[in-house]
Amino acid sequence: MSVCAAGLLLMMTVIFCPAVGQTPFSLSVSQDVYQAEQHSNITLTWTFPVSAVSSSDSLVVDIKNVGQMRRVYNYDRKTETGLSPHEHYRGRVLCDPVLITKGRIECVFTDLRLNDTGTYQCIVTVVHRYTDDKTCDLNVTAALDRPAVETSNPESRKRFGLYASLGLFTVVTALLASSFLANLCKF
Repeated sequence: MSVCAAGLLLMMTVIFCPAVGQTPFSLSVSQDVYQAEQHSNITLTWTFPVSAVSSSDSLVVDIKNVGQMRRVYNYDRKTETGLSPHEHYRGRVLCDPVLITKGRIECVFTDLRLNDTGTYQCIVTVVHRYTDDKTCDLNVTAALDRPAVETSNPESRKRFGLYASLGLFTVVTALLASSFLANLCKF
């Protein structure tokens, strides 16, 4: 192969394969299945290589509940806004936009409900360059009714001692009085 042909082949590779030498964009989820109890909180986490995203790239993050077709969270770096568009999640799902720009998506679900159970899909798009998505499952179980633990109250212990002492005093006084009266009646 001549030097000219090798140079031409190299130039064509660079022109038609711009991804050669770039870091592949891959979204990953920290857990495939999350387990939590009703009324508790949990954090769902996804990560992506921040080296694949330049500061001028338009970055969009979209998180959905797949089964219920609800948008849980949406972030657009151009507008620098993150919001929970569906009323079911509004005020209960918080994602840190600063972490998103560092390649980490952490969404805290507060006051979990049984109907939060489902498959959640996170889609990260670097506009005109990359798109990847990963899913994870969230299982929310009913909270167990825990019996109220009785705490011992020192005041009630003091009163119990007082009542026991008064009762004992009354019984002893009655016995002494009856014994005294019995001895008096014999005379």
